[in-house]
Amino acid sequence: MAENVLWKGKPFNYGFPSFTTYTITDTRVIVEKGIFTRTRKEIRLYRVRDGSSKRNLWERLWGMGDIYISSTDADSPHFMLRNIKGAEEVADIVLNAADEARRTHRAYEMTEINEPSIR
Repeated sequence: MAENVLWKGKPFNYGFPSFTTYTITDTRVIVEKGIFTRTRKEIRLYRVRDGSSKRNLWERLWGMGDIYISSTDADSPHFMLRNIKGAEEVADIVLNAADEARRTHRAYEMTEINEPSIR
């Protein structure tokens, strides 16, 4: 089954070249870094628990921000996409795709377990 790329981009480096690429597909988030030695990290979207974006004053002026992703992945439970143009929109793409991936994989999280009270 082919993956659909929902968003692909590089961090904003104030005019300097960036050797990092971020890709969000309908099943995973992929971060590739490096020039000579390429490293690749990925998180399956059904494992994403939460996401948020942070933008300080300088980042708001430049129209960018950081995206924090929390997941149930054992290798990298916290993921950060740095200096993303339109960080809030990209964070929405990640969270909406994660909701859809959880529905597709039927991977629901048990956050509350209500036990009958014993009296």
